[in-house]
Amino acid sequence: MIRDLCSHILTAEGYAVTTMSTGEAALEELQRGSTDLLITDIKMPGMDGLELFERVKNLNTDIVTVFITGHGTIDTAIESLMRGVEGFVLKPFTQEELLNAVDRAITRSRLQKENIRLKALIPLFEISKLLISEVDLAHLFKIITEVLVKEFSVERVSLMLVDEGSGSLMIRASHGLPQDLSLQAQRKPGEGVSGLVLKHRKPLIITKGKHPDPEVMDALNMDDMPLSSMSVPLVGRDKQLGVLNVSKFSDPTFTTSDLQIVSVLASQVVAAMENASLYEGLRESYFRTVQALVAAVEAKDPYTRWHSTNVAKYAVAIGRDLGLSPSQLEDIHIAAILHDVGKIGISERIISKPDRLSREEFDIMKDHPAHGMRILEPIGFSKSISNAIYQHHERFDGKGYPQGIGGENISLAARILSVADTIDAMISERPYRGTISIEAVLRELDKEAGLQFDPEVGQVARKLINKGLLKLGAPAYAYHAPTADKK
Repeated sequence: MIRDLCSHILTAEGYAVTTMSTGEAALEELQRGSTDLLITDIKMPGMDGLELFERVKNLNTDIVTVFITGHGTIDTAIESLMRGVEGFVLKPFTQEELLNAVDRAITRSRLQKENIRLKALIPLFEISKLLISEVDLAHLFKIITEVLVKEFSVERVSLMLVDEGSGSLMIRASHGLPQDLSLQAQRKPGEGVSGLVLKHRKPLIITKGKHPDPEVMDALNMDDMPLSSMSVPLVGRDKQLGVLNVSKFSDPTFTTSDLQIVSVLASQVVAAMENASLYEGLRESYFRTVQALVAAVEAKDPYTRWHSTNVAKYAVAIGRDLGLSPSQLEDIHIAAILHDVGKIGISERIISKPDRLSREEFDIMKDHPAHGMRILEPIGFSKSISNAIYQHHERFDGKGYPQGIGGENISLAARILSVADTIDAMISERPYRGTISIEAVLRELDKEAGLQFDPEVGQVARKLINKGLLKLGAPAYAYHAPTADKK
């Protein structure tokens, strides 16, 4: 009778109401569909109201709960409110008392959710600015992971992208995943939860290994199952890009509000990825143009042909022995290829002069690092690449150019480039001198250690030459540039 009365009152106010006779039946109903408000007695046979409330909260923390009881005491009310119950009504009650309790509970819950969402959105808006302007995909993925770990207290994050060759989803960035899983995990189109999310282009939440969709349940891997997880598709203008997955192993579980926020973040990620792809295409086009210009400069002087490619080969070999990362090696490779592009701005008469340069001509030649920076500025290369190009004629003792800086004030990439550049210059034939022997190169590395060269970099180059690992004068076309992780 009381259930029917509540249903009549609330239906008249425009609410859609479903009534169940026991806590167990109510729990089954809540698992089947979306519900905003739960009104339950506290004292019930079988599962009581407090137990039902706790189990419902584990299913969906967005549900508002109002308790009705004829056995209410101050202690019961306090316990219920402390557990998070939004409303409390004592029997007997009037229609107005019931409606007021429901209205207050829904209003309070809505305000709390809006406050929580606003707090989450404020940093999200700030992050969005970074995402839209970010063109380095490796850094972009790092930002995404940091935001999710901080704002949602998640233990695991994985960004899976569609491999253009196989069409499978592969992990490109992760946090908290076992290394073997992050390296090997992949999903074919439509396979697993990630494959389904991308196939249907719909985000989803899975809580305690349960989901109402049988297709999702069939796709679940129950091994090491997190308490709660979200998967959001990354879909661009004309193609599917990947899936963003986040998981947590502790309370509270994810809510629909969390999913909405992550979906907004995912849309920003898609925009940033498309911007990065467009930028990378323009950058590669400009880079190829500059490479063609470098080749044109080297073609003016038969004695420096393949110089930049050889320098790149030597510099990468030295950097690899020093333990630099793939992305650092790629920066060194790019800087080496372009280090002499500024010579485009130098008179061909000086570049092609068969004799040693005069002091005045050498002073003009010393401007080529600055010319190079002006030519390359539109590409927006990283600071590491720019510094290496601008500083590759600096000396460790501070007597180089154009800045006259020394020691570790010179970037490591520039110090490596300086050694590689000098090695190739020494072994290249010049009209005013013959070729220099390997022994002479080694003596020069020893002599200039701490003066022209960083002693450690010079020592590594010397070691590689002695071991035959630095193939001096080997055909330039045999060299293959390193591939960085971010590519």
